[in-house]
Parts: sequence; structure tokens; C-alpha cells
Amino acid sequence: MLPNAHAARILKRGGILMVPTDTNYAFAADPWNESACARLYEIKKRDVKKPLTLFVSRPQEVWAYAELAGSPADTVRELMARHWPGPLNFVLPKSAGAPAHRYLKEDSISVVCNRNPVLNELIELFGKPLAMTSANLSGIEHDCLIDYELASRTFPDAVDFIVPPAAGKPTTTKSSTIVSVLDGTLKVLRHGDIVIA
Repeated sequence: MLPNAHAARILKRGGILMVPTDTNYAFAADPWNESACARLYEIKKRDVKKPLTLFVSRPQEVWAYAELAGSPADTVRELMARHWPGPLNFVLPKSAGAPAHRYLKEDSISVVCNRNPVLNELIELFGKPLAMTSANLSGIEHDCLIDYELASRTFPDAVDFIVPPAAGKPTTTKSSTIVSVLDGTLKVLRHGDIVIA
């Protein structure tokens, strides 16, 4: 069985993966499976106050889980058109279609559409977005992106499957840029390779 087909079956059974993204290797779970998300937090030792990010495979899919209204709407759509797919996360007001439990915020949701072909194929095979967070222990900083080798050494037996990376090297050198668009205000929460003026 091909790696992503096997990985999608694991997700559907409530398993945890490590998968490649445009930046770091990341833990992934079914965002509608609260027990799977709980296990992800246990592995990472992550504070439950820090929500997971929803990864979609196509830019237009984001509007099934987030919404946008008010003054920065045109700016956000322009940024998405320019930088998606790519390492740019948006924190947006949450829509009724988004998963709801303690590992996601009640009123907002972090969403991203990456370019990584392995990740996007997995999301397509799974049939819905993935809930993800970088594959490191919370509070431990690395001076480089978390690649397949580092993730595998750090968590050799913690997950159900590690998805192999695509050929070639990542095109980014930093973690993703994060932009919050809440209460009608656009604010950069973290700077990455994508520069938002």
C-alpha cells in the first residue's frame, strides 16, 4: 500500500501521524476526533490553551470552516491569492462547519493551505482537513526547521506512522508567518519567510 493511503486509513481509525509541511514536520490528527487530538497533546506535552491549526488542501476549502467579514476582507483575500498555497497561517473567525472541542478555540480558528504535495495528497485521501502542530516538544526551540530525521529521532515510537517526505528540500528557512484577522483588525503574530507589511 502506498504511504499516504496507509496514512489516511490510520487517521480514520483515530491514529496520529507525523507528516511533512512547507516548513516543519508536524503531528497530524483527525480534527473531529477529540480523543485523537488529546493524544496529540499528550505526545507533544502541549498546553491545551494553544489550539491546533487546520490544514486544507485547496484555498477555497477554508471557507467551510472560517468566515471573513469587515474591513480587512479584501486584504486577506489578496494575501491568500498571492501566498496560498504556502507557509502563511491565518487566524480567522470560526464558522459553524469547523470542528468544536477543547483543542480548538470557540470563536476563532487557525487555518493554512500549504504547497507540500505529500501533505495535500494525504488531505485529499483523508477527505477532510487535518489538525496539526509542529513535531517538537512544547517549549523546546530548535535552530533549524524540524525535518524527517529530527522528528524521527525525537519521537521514534510516539506516533502510528511517519509519512515520508517529498523529494527535494523545503523552500522555506523559517516557520510559517501567522496573521490574525479578528475584530476587523489584521495583525502579524509571527514573522516567517513571507513578509506582511
